[in-house]
Amino acid sequence: MVLLYEFAVNESPESLSKILWQQRIGHRIVQSNSHDQLWVLDPSDTHQAMELLQLWQQSPTEEVELTNVTPRHKKPSSPIFQQWHKSPMALAFIVLSCLVAVITGLGDYLDTISWFTISSFEVIGNRIQFDPLAEVLSKGEYWRLLTPAFLHFGIAHLIFNSLWVWEVGRKLERLMGSLIWLAFAIFVSVVSNIGQYLMNGYPLFGGLSGLVYGLIAFAWVMPYLIKGWPAIISKPLMVFFVVWLIAGYTDVFSILGLGNMANEAHLMGLVSGLVFAGIYSLLWKLIKQR
Repeated sequence: MVLLYEFAVNESPESLSKILWQQRIGHRIVQSNSHDQLWVLDPSDTHQAMELLQLWQQSPTEEVELTNVTPRHKKPSSPIFQQWHKSPMALAFIVLSCLVAVITGLGDYLDTISWFTISSFEVIGNRIQFDPLAEVLSKGEYWRLLTPAFLHFGIAHLIFNSLWVWEVGRKLERLMGSLIWLAFAIFVSVVSNIGQYLMNGYPLFGGLSGLVYGLIAFAWVMPYLIKGWPAIISKPLMVFFVVWLIAGYTDVFSILGLGNMANEAHLMGLVSGLVFAGIYSLLWKLIKQR
């Protein structure tokens, strides 16, 4: 579950709850510290629920809100993936991840996994042998700095990352343009992969998670850097991802049977997303001044 909003003392959650149920968004209203809290059950519903919350805050009455919301959700005349041509790079990263997942058997085929890891490796007995980063670069295998992003170890891992890249990435691509988005995605992915390898010292990692954290961080901070930039990521959602990042440094996920997280890749993805946002906003303002 995701904590989306804490109601003020004078706010009643009933009308918002009705709207959320009408839009088939599973949620819970719970009390904590004398305040009502809105928890969304499915993280993939977070963005839509936040949009409804923002409309409800503008006119917190059921009648007005329903008038505003109903056309909004009946409006789309085509499925979201029919708009792929507006976000080709985000879709390309997802498609490449799916292809690599097939080639590697979602992490089951060690021989093909070695094609995409940041360093090639060999399993000798019960030990794994691989090259340091300097040797990888000396061989000219620069593509290995990027390809771990397309590796996924399990279908849930692939689906979770792909949904977030599509949900957040496609919106940013329309705002930034496809070429800048591609530069962003390569920058964040490479920094995440290098950071994970140098800090962890092990090549068997992968996934779009670093890029996801970069997208989340970029989307969250941009409204603070450029006036008028649309808010794609809410503060509660950003808090959720930060808490998820911190939890990765504990034994929580191992206890739950989710395995080890590429925590350093997540952290470097978040940091590089913020760095890119700072550079992007600076260039934006310089160009605007001319």
